[in-house]
Amino acid sequence: MNTRTRQQLLCSLLLLAVAGCSSESDNLSARSPGSNTQASGLSCNSNSNAADGARWMSAWGVTHVTGTAPVETTVRNIARVTASGNAVRIRFINLSDQPMQIGAASIGMREGATGANLKLNSSKAVTFNCGQTSATIPPQTESFYSDPIAFKVSNQDDLAVSLYVKGADNPGEYGATWIESYKLPNGSGNQTLEDSGAGYGLIDDTRFSTPPGLPIMCNGCTVYALRDIEVLTRDAKGAMVFLGSSSFHGYNTSQNGFKRISDLLSVRILNEITPGQRNTIVNRGIGGDTLQNASATRLQRDVFDTVGVSSVVVWVTNDLSSRSADEIIANYKDVIAQAHARGINVFCPTWIPGAQSFQANLTGERAKLNDWILNSGECDGVADYNAEVEAPGGLTFLPQYNSGDFIHSNDAGHALWAAATPLGEWVGKAKPR
Repeated sequence: MNTRTRQQLLCSLLLLAVAGCSSESDNLSARSPGSNTQASGLSCNSNSNAADGARWMSAWGVTHVTGTAPVETTVRNIARVTASGNAVRIRFINLSDQPMQIGAASIGMREGATGANLKLNSSKAVTFNCGQTSATIPPQTESFYSDPIAFKVSNQDDLAVSLYVKGADNPGEYGATWIESYKLPNGSGNQTLEDSGAGYGLIDDTRFSTPPGLPIMCNGCTVYALRDIEVLTRDAKGAMVFLGSSSFHGYNTSQNGFKRISDLLSVRILNEITPGQRNTIVNRGIGGDTLQNASATRLQRDVFDTVGVSSVVVWVTNDLSSRSADEIIANYKDVIAQAHARGINVFCPTWIPGAQSFQANLTGERAKLNDWILNSGECDGVADYNAEVEAPGGLTFLPQYNSGDFIHSNDAGHALWAAATPLGEWVGKAKPR
């Protein structure tokens, strides 16, 4: 081999190496400092696994919240995915002003319905930045990816993402869920590849019971550092994002029960929609939010930046405590305009008679808002959740669906709402023009 031939071969190998570690993103419109977003297919490897028509799709996601950081220990985050595939990648977030040190990471299958035990030999190491076993996620980073992992998952699997949170100075960056995740005592070090869940407590260290009559505080119901789990899948053609407040989040449903509307609809999709035509479900519900706030601060990150997003269900229902129907309708119109400009459908359930909107029930403002939702034709689809649970007179819930706080429904109410959702129509909806 002559010198020129060797030089050409070396250049070719360098080009392949650079291409394998692409830093461009698919379906992501936002960038942030330190982002290592990746290209479609299996970067750092090859695109062969994507050649059969599979695409990356968010199959689970959360809304960012803050808390107390773990210290030199392992957290075991639990996430139920809503798509099947042969590869996954994990999307992290760090909105704090300090770096986050991930000393090691793994992914495995949870054993059983609760707890931190993993199925025997199911764990696999997770790497970053083309093969690194650890990562530093910079401050103010909205999106930081693991390397893609060859890991077979099925729709409704409970994945366990274990992170060794290295050191004592990490930020308290969490995501809001409604199932338990877990943590070893501070100082326990790296246990990411251990199958046993022995010694794990709840991730947020809470053990208290909720006082009667107050919304249930879901003990241990956060995940550390995670934003999304994406699956390389042929199972789904789009992601349906649930942008909501406490009812979407799951308040007063059964902890670890997967009884929220979004959970129940993900099972309906699996049972009723043909593979390849399905939607994944990504729940971005968070307690106490308003549509005014969500549309101003969460729409880009929680909806438009979701990989594969094709629709959003908007149900952020606290505004009527202080705002008029016309003001809320203006927020809806803004959300619809922004979503339609991106080819995303907007689905709108009606607002239920929560105690926080009692005055609006009396004055007719909630009725006016619901009339607009049902009859204006501006939403791409509607569901009359209010009709399922409203008591005669329109001031409160039917007693069999009231969870006890006159704000949130119980499991039975969520089951009614899921059944009342025109799922086939929503999933089959063409893109807005």
